[in-house]
Amino acid sequence: MIDKRYDLIIIGAGASGIMAALSALKDSKRVLVIDNQEAPLRKVKISGGGRCNFTNLDMSADHYISENPHFIKSALKQFRVSDFLEEMDRNNVQYHERKLGQIFCKHSATDIINYLLDQSNGADFLFNTDIRSLQKNSNIFEVETSKGYFNSTSVIISTGGISFPNLGVSNFAVETAKKFGLNVIDFTPALVPLRLENPYTELAGTALPCRVSIGKRFFYDDLLFTHKGLSGPATLKISSYWSKGDTVTIDLLPNENIKQIIDQEKTSKLKQRIHALMKNYFTSKVANWILYETDIDNKNIQELSNHQVDLLNNFIHFFTVKPVGNMGYDMAEICKGGVDTKELSSKTFETIKVSGLYFIGEAVDVAGNLGGYNIWFAFASGFIAGKCQTDKKL
Repeated sequence: MIDKRYDLIIIGAGASGIMAALSALKDSKRVLVIDNQEAPLRKVKISGGGRCNFTNLDMSADHYISENPHFIKSALKQFRVSDFLEEMDRNNVQYHERKLGQIFCKHSATDIINYLLDQSNGADFLFNTDIRSLQKNSNIFEVETSKGYFNSTSVIISTGGISFPNLGVSNFAVETAKKFGLNVIDFTPALVPLRLENPYTELAGTALPCRVSIGKRFFYDDLLFTHKGLSGPATLKISSYWSKGDTVTIDLLPNENIKQIIDQEKTSKLKQRIHALMKNYFTSKVANWILYETDIDNKNIQELSNHQVDLLNNFIHFFTVKPVGNMGYDMAEICKGGVDTKELSSKTFETIKVSGLYFIGEAVDVAGNLGGYNIWFAFASGFIAGKCQTDKKL
């Protein structure tokens, strides 16, 4: 039976909200979780291709973007990867490591979803429920919903950003923050494919390992050519650092030096054509594209001029594109921006101006790189905010 009075009301039943609930329940708090959708953890269910990349062994503040790059450090110290993996082991949640330290559920995201829901079983839940108003009178928060009125001494806002609009996302966190006089950093799409004015449609569907960079920021990962521009992990990672007008530099062969390879082949007695050599490092389609773009005929390697070798070297190792935009919130995995971290305690996620009001997860101006960092921040911020309810009772 749903009560009217709680120690804590959590608005948003995503990764951060559910983690906040289970954390608060460890101290026997009366917890109500409210969500406008019909089920919890919908984004977790589809993350990582349905296997949920929930953390990364290489965990540090360097993998996060924020107006205050130091804000995340306290959360990462309080909620450690090793401790959580031990908790997974104790609860028989199986996981495995993939490349670059990424930790995925071994079978499916359902494994970790079942763990989270089991641990938060003591909370009350209201789904398909809209928030009509949220006010604070004296020391009590009053929450009016489409299913009635509820009171609590604390409220945690965990409604996320506005990426994946088909999952029923909203601007509730930002609107609530503004209502309580908090500064907000405008949302922008992040971890998102980039659009090109003249995409390389002949390569659409082709992926290859690359080094992508903007200024001093770079990533090694797979890049995917699409009908509209660029995608793949490398593109998604660098997109979070891209602003309109920026040029993206791509090394199409990051672990080799094509000039040295050609110079060495020139001394060989074998009469090998350049296309044959390129096929040792690229698919035939990519090799043809490179030679076409550099206007180099498929001649014997010994016949290449120094100028032609330089053209190949520059194109392969310093290929540049100037995106005209990104693919927007529909294709973005996360958002940058949210509640300004200057408005929050980095140790508790409680707002400095409004006692008892917390913002966690993607609602906060902390955006992680691809690789399990965003769900991890959701877990960490939720766990910490939930744990901070110890001395607060209605």
